[in-house]
Amino acid sequence: MAEKFYISTAIAYVNAAPHIGHALEVVQADAVARYMRLQGKDVYFLTGTDEHGTKIQRTAVDRGITPQELADENAGKFKDLAEALGASNDGFVRTSSAEHKSGAQKLWSALEEAGQFYEKEYEGHYCSGCEAFVLEKDLVDGECPNHKRAPELLKEKNLFFKLSEHSDKILKMVESGELEIRPESRRNEFLSLLREGLMDVSFSRPKKTLAWGVDVPGHDDQVMYVWGDALANYITAIGYEDETEQFKRYWPADVHLIGKDIMRFHCGIWIGMLLAAGLPVPKAIWIHGFITSEGQKMSKSLGNVVDPHEILEKWGRDAVRYFLLREIPSGDDGDFSRERFAVVYGGELQNTIGNLVRRVIAMTQKYFDGEVPAGDGKFDELVDGAWKSYHENMKSFNMKAAIESMLEVAREANGYVDDSKPWVLAKTAGEDSAKAEELAVVMGNLIKLCRVVGDMLKTIIPETAEKIAAQVGGDKVEMGEPLFPGVEG
Repeated sequence: MAEKFYISTAIAYVNAAPHIGHALEVVQADAVARYMRLQGKDVYFLTGTDEHGTKIQRTAVDRGITPQELADENAGKFKDLAEALGASNDGFVRTSSAEHKSGAQKLWSALEEAGQFYEKEYEGHYCSGCEAFVLEKDLVDGECPNHKRAPELLKEKNLFFKLSEHSDKILKMVESGELEIRPESRRNEFLSLLREGLMDVSFSRPKKTLAWGVDVPGHDDQVMYVWGDALANYITAIGYEDETEQFKRYWPADVHLIGKDIMRFHCGIWIGMLLAAGLPVPKAIWIHGFITSEGQKMSKSLGNVVDPHEILEKWGRDAVRYFLLREIPSGDDGDFSRERFAVVYGGELQNTIGNLVRRVIAMTQKYFDGEVPAGDGKFDELVDGAWKSYHENMKSFNMKAAIESMLEVAREANGYVDDSKPWVLAKTAGEDSAKAEELAVVMGNLIKLCRVVGDMLKTIIPETAEKIAAQVGGDKVEMGEPLFPGVEG
């Protein structure tokens, strides 16, 4: 049986429609999932939506609809986005589903049976944006640093999770690498938090304050803290409640892919929950940064929120995938600029890749009636090095660098065309057998390089990779439509 590989995105919060940041995470996870499938692994790729909490309840009230109606509306948009991006996800979890709720309640009961809860009256600053209590020392000028607004002062009697009991264990797991956190900068950041010691967490909310949530088993007046509910999705979606064969096969996750703003929930609370319940912990948590828009943080008030569907409609699926993976560093922040998008599209996609494949095909058809001649292995060392770099970077969550390995091959091929000048060789090939042989070797080498470019693009822009394979992958090349046509406007 093939080795399994389970990768998940964070589940998107459905209080609003998707923006380009959601597209980034889905595309990153999809590229890794596709890569692992090509390595022969049995992959399960999960994404989905987070549908409970204060923001959902308030947004629904403001719009005059029920929280479930709001969740249904926006969950559909996130599912549509994954499809529009060509995501190969195997599952799409919704936390308002009956299956998720019952699985989350099972996990809660396991924690309660392990003596992990106690009741306490608590007063604190609650940020509805974070769906979390924020310590006063972490506020900046009285505001949540993530959401730039003052949290509410709440006083509630809640059930608390004994996260502090697991702090030292989590610290040892991160230090030893048993729990891998990437990139290194995020690992170091979280280690600093761990060395201060994790604190117990308010893990329920009174129904009189928040009615929209998962009921706490045995406590009719409480609903689960939204993160306690949401984090359980990674196991409820694969059959934790009934301990299905699927659950036994895929858990623990090999990678949780998440944004930097929710690191402490995943690396701290989630790991603590699993340890308390006696369940295996994920092997790795990979953390990406944020996307700015034209150099500024995306904000409705600034009017610079990027609608991924608008960009997809104009530029096409593979161009969007390529830009997000090429331009946004996997573990850091990056900027989405329409001007830069046009530059990358015209320079790298149309010219470096598209025009290379097109003119190699045209010359092969003209000089060899489309039959692919043999090369001489001139670029074997270059290709071997590029593949080595490509594999290392795909496995270490650095898609930007993996794409640069592909571009090295494509640029070398373009330079080889210019240096070898097949059109000059062709002028005397009919009378000079040496020139004819040289021309054949040149074109054979170029076809091989085009094939390598196509193969390296299978995880990044799969539709284009298929087109390249169809055009240069056989014994005879076939000219197709341009890989990256001109875009108006």
